[in-house]
Amino acid sequence: MVLSVGSRIVGDVTVLQCDGGIVEAAAAALRQHVTKALEHTPAIVLDLRGVSFIDSSGLGVLVRILARTGHDNLKLCGLTSRTLETLKITRLLTVFDVHESEVDAIAAFYRQSSISARPSAFVAPTVLCVDRSADVLTYMREVLRQAGFSVATADNVPDAVTLLKATTPKVVLLGGDMRSAGTAGIVETFNRLLEAVSVVEMPTDFAREDPRDTGPRLIEHVRGFIGHA
Repeated sequence: MVLSVGSRIVGDVTVLQCDGGIVEAAAAALRQHVTKALEHTPAIVLDLRGVSFIDSSGLGVLVRILARTGHDNLKLCGLTSRTLETLKITRLLTVFDVHESEVDAIAAFYRQSSISARPSAFVAPTVLCVDRSADVLTYMREVLRQAGFSVATADNVPDAVTLLKATTPKVVLLGGDMRSAGTAGIVETFNRLLEAVSVVEMPTDFAREDPRDTGPRLIEHVRGFIGHA
């Protein structure tokens, strides 16, 4: 039974979307995806909506992944009724931190850090940057982090919606045509969520402007809404 795994980074979390069967033959590939993900983010969400079957070996794989990440750094979401039943029958449901949706799973990491006395990698962002360009996002993130702000980035509207729901930033820096970049339903949701935060619309030629100008301007924009970090 073939297992395909899609990977994307949302905030400080890697979401691994699994489709197919988590079975003995797929174990090595799934562990490799987890290893690669942990090179980039401290934690993982396993989205199991597309998983049709988990065999005994597959359950062992999930437990080994949990041991690798630690309980606080792994969430499961989107369990089908069959997967949920499997975990209940084997009494492993309480071993994992299970959530209904991806948004709930990601939000749990940030809630967890706010109530824990232990140091955490998850600091809820005060600024969300949304732009198509990975280079522009990297630039904005690092400039603002150097100024002391906590920052998350998204290069597409669905992930931006997830982060807006999961982390409630105070300011959104919005690139180009991002207000209309997606299907009608997700764009409507995105623009509705933006009504609850301060939004700075970046000029269409921002990527080509002199960073000696754009860097201080970015910091000034954010400080104008939320003060000094």
